[in-house]
Amino acid sequence: MGSFDNKMEELIEKYINANAGGVKIVEMEETLRQSRLRLGYVTRKLLNEGRVEKIENRYYPINRIENKK
Repeated sequence: MGSFDNKMEELIEKYINANAGGVKIVEMEETLRQSRLRLGYVTRKLLNEGRVEKIENRYYPINRIENKK
C-alpha cells in the first residue's frame, strides 16, 4: 500500500474519531473532498481492521462507548 493510501486512512480515521455522533460517507465526501468510491473503499478497510464501527449507514469511533464512561 502506498503512502497516499496510508495518509487517506489516517485522515478518515481522524475525521471519524472527531465525530463521536457518527458520520455518513456523504458527509465525509463534502468535507474531505474525496470521491464516495474512494471513501467507501477506505472506510471498509478501517471497518474490517476493527478501527471504526458501522451502525446502519454511519461510521463511529471504535472507542466511543469507552469515551462516554
